[in-house]
Amino acid sequence: MTAIAATIFTIPRLSRKARAAVLTIHVAMSVGWLGLDGALVALEVAGLSTANAAIRAGIGAAMAVIACWVLIPVVFASLASGLVLALSTPWGLGRYWWVLAKCGIAGALTAAGLTFLLPQLPSLVAGGGEPAGIQTLIARALALVLLLAATGLSVVKPWGKTPRGRAVAPPGRPAKQPAQVPTQRAAKQPGQVPTQRPEKQHAVTAQQK
Repeated sequence: MTAIAATIFTIPRLSRKARAAVLTIHVAMSVGWLGLDGALVALEVAGLSTANAAIRAGIGAAMAVIACWVLIPVVFASLASGLVLALSTPWGLGRYWWVLAKCGIAGALTAAGLTFLLPQLPSLVAGGGEPAGIQTLIARALALVLLLAATGLSVVKPWGKTPRGRAVAPPGRPAKQPAQVPTQRAAKQPGQVPTQRPEKQHAVTAQQK
């Protein structure tokens, strides 16, 4: 699927400044996604550990604000900037296994989050609290682990190239030049007397004297 998308959608190569700007946005949004999910896990634990209805309602309202007004824009900004970087740099979408793994993690988390949030979106927008539950806590903790794994993949970049990546040469990399054969010394011309070194000429002159 990613290989088909990389073939259909092409983005011109970014300049160094544009690439640095997009990379900064992507890193900031990805780290923000990780931090927001960690904050939601902490609020989920706090909501489950108290029996005070007022505190639980306040925690639910805070989770609703974070999930609806902060997390969703951050997730889509991270996905959009990552897609631009993949399609406009030699990394590509289907050339390296770690990129495919990151795309799979991001896609799975986005799909699961939308499936969970869309039914509750009208209530969240209206200011209703997000209900706390052990199943929701497990799901958010699993998402946090996957986001940490995606961050590690970005740093380590393991597993090398995919078969498609080995078949397609990265753009902008010069082709290997054939090995140069050292030039042979010029052949001696007939009748040409090789010149002697000054030391040898001095020794010959001394012997003649």
